[in-house]
Amino acid sequence: MNIFFNKNKETTENEFITVVNHTFRTPLTSILWILDELKEDLNKEERLLLIQKIENSTKKVLDIVDLFVGIKNINDTSGYVFEATSIRDILEKTIVKYREDITKKNIKFNIPTFKDIPLLTMDLKKISFVIDSVIENALLYTPKGGSIIIEAIFDRNMLVLKVTDTGIGFTPKDKNKLFTKFFRSPEAILMNPNGTGLKLYLSKQIIERHKGKLYVESSGEKQGSSIFIELPLQK
Repeated sequence: MNIFFNKNKETTENEFITVVNHTFRTPLTSILWILDELKEDLNKEERLLLIQKIENSTKKVLDIVDLFVGIKNINDTSGYVFEATSIRDILEKTIVKYREDITKKNIKFNIPTFKDIPLLTMDLKKISFVIDSVIENALLYTPKGGSIIIEAIFDRNMLVLKVTDTGIGFTPKDKNKLFTKFFRSPEAILMNPNGTGLKLYLSKQIIERHKGKLYVESSGEKQGSSIFIELPLQK
């Protein structure tokens, strides 16, 4: 079964081509433009700045490649390494990674203390991908001056991470599409034209492989949203 085109083949194939064309073309065009600039008579500082931009664009291309490879391997259980892992450590590293974006957009950001939360049996790399994707999603679609609140909730034998933002929200019609491959609402495309519509899809698959749940709630468009990550305390 082809994991990219296993449902409504023609439509999905067109979506895939559009996503690949857009997401690869933007950073690659940037690299070509910068290489052209490097042919000019520049001082050392200017050249170093352009080289840094090439490095950043190259990393974006590699991130996209990793994303597509992740789709192919997402259900391969041999690719999961389960070990005792601190969800707090993962979240703190994610915050550091996106600190510049948080500051730039003047986002009010609240995180829990995670007091007395035990280690969870998880695949560190894959759960880090999920946390990164959820936080990045909240940041991308929350306007400047908004807020993001993270709560840690114990529900019987589950730990629930609830990430609530004051962003664009979504309609009831879109709710069931959010975790499908390549889906992006018109509002999301306007705010972030370079998205792939794949990270939430992959995140849901990863959480389900951990015997957990990933779901969302919203009161409607422009009403913000909450995304819930449920993980078992014991695997």
